[in-house]
This record gives sequence, C-alpha cells and structure tokens, in this order.
Amino acid sequence: MNQKSEIIFYGRGGLGAKTAAQILAEAANIEEKNIQAFPEYGPERRGAPVRSFVRISDKHIRVHEPILNPDYIVVIDSNLFDVIENLKEFNGTYIINTNKPKDYFKKILKNKKFILIDGTKIALENLKINNPNIVLIGALIKQSKIIKLSSVEKIIEEEFTKKGKEYFIKPNLKCLNEGYNYNFKKKK
Repeated sequence: MNQKSEIIFYGRGGLGAKTAAQILAEAANIEEKNIQAFPEYGPERRGAPVRSFVRISDKHIRVHEPILNPDYIVVIDSNLFDVIENLKEFNGTYIINTNKPKDYFKKILKNKKFILIDGTKIALENLKINNPNIVLIGALIKQSKIIKLSSVEKIIEEEFTKKGKEYFIKPNLKCLNEGYNYNFKKKK
C-alpha cells in the first residue's frame, strides 16, 4: 500500500514555515521515503506571509507543482486565515498554532477538522523566542503518523550541530516532544 501525505505550512517570514518543511522532508528522507519540499514567498521579508509545501510518499513523486489538495494544513500564525486558500474545498486536518478558543475556529472552519495547540507558548517557554515550527512538527507527525519521531529528532540534532548551535538541540527536542505529546482533540 502506498502511503503518501501532502502538507502545506502557512506562516510568516521568520517563524519557520520553510525550515519546518525542510526538517520534515529530511526526516522522511532518512526513512527512505520520496520527498519534495519547497517554499513559496511573497515579499521576502520578516513578517511577510510564507507558504511551504511538503510531499512524502513511498512511491516516486511525479508531480512538480504546488499542492492543491493537502492532507494537512499547518498554520504557524493563526492570523493568516485571510490569506489561506481553499478553505471551502479543504477536507484534511488543520493544525493551528493559537491561544484562541475553539469556538473562534468553529465559526471560521464550520465542519472542518482541526486541532489547536499553543505552540508559541511552548516555544517561548523552551526557546525564549517565538518560533513554534518545531512544536507544530511534533503535533503533525503525531496526527499523521507519516514519519517517526526519532527521525525528526535525528534531523534536529544534525542541523543544529552543522550550524554550530548545539545549545539549541535540547530545547528544540523538548519543543518537538511537547508538540508530539500535546493533549488535544480533533474537532469536526
């Protein structure tokens, strides 16, 4: 059976949408899955809306275009709902970084599936900066089961070691695990 997932990360420049897509793809790659990960920018500046795409599959990926019908939409900044495309057609699951109440999203998303996680709070507690992307990766891989937690942990360790920022490994692993183990419930 071919397992495949298509994911779109929506964020703002500097919040890690591009990095999240790359980490997820590299983790899938070490599991010998076929991958694609690429960003789509508006104006390239901190705070501008950013969209990153990830495809993960057990089979060769033949398509080379933006994802139109994802399985998951990961929203790093919940204030971006005005720029998120295909809200009406999307039938997958939203993973939303927010501290807003569920009722707020029930009004916007109507009968769509979504989970909420305060990734910003977790990131601030562990990293001391508002960079919730790793928290959301944890929540995504728990929900989707597309790759193993240990694969993402390995990529985080490798990436921060390459950058000479070993001091960021432990807090990022804590963010990842808190996102993975977060007690949330899907809403329909």
